[in-house]
Amino acid sequence: MSEKPENSFDSQSDEELESMLKKLDPTALNVDFLAELSRDHDLTVVDASADPLRPHWRRVIPLTLVSCLGMVAYAMFQYGPLLNKSGQVVAEKTNSVTVPAATGPSLDNFVPVSAQGYLVNTSSGGVVETEDGPKRVVTLDYQDAYHWHDPESGTNIRFFHPRNEEMIVPLEAD
Repeated sequence: MSEKPENSFDSQSDEELESMLKKLDPTALNVDFLAELSRDHDLTVVDASADPLRPHWRRVIPLTLVSCLGMVAYAMFQYGPLLNKSGQVVAEKTNSVTVPAATGPSLDNFVPVSAQGYLVNTSSGGVVETEDGPKRVVTLDYQDAYHWHDPESGTNIRFFHPRNEEMIVPLEAD
């Protein structure tokens, strides 16, 4: 235990160290080095405008305007002929002497386009005894779809109606 650890300093080594420090001459402060450190610090600091969660209004507002103009152009392309047609019809009605009381498409103008039935569900109702022997009852659920179109106004009407049917299917008996 009498041995001294390597890291411990005694008073003699402290005196040597102090004498070495007194021999050092301080140098002048380098201002260019401080300026370079300041520039490096400014480059590494994150700017608040570079925050990814903050909206960049210089980009958002023009993109929003372009999107709105695109939607208006698409609507005019898609529905423009209908708007023109309705404007002409209104102008013709106001110039004529007799104006009909009801405006809009009449029921006489609608033309049937299609009628379809879709099988939605099939279920067994069980077995029943008849005079001809055992038979199975099958229930069929349909969804009927009817479509009418008015060529003058371009109006489409689709009507959906559920329907059930029961069928009796003969069973083979041994």
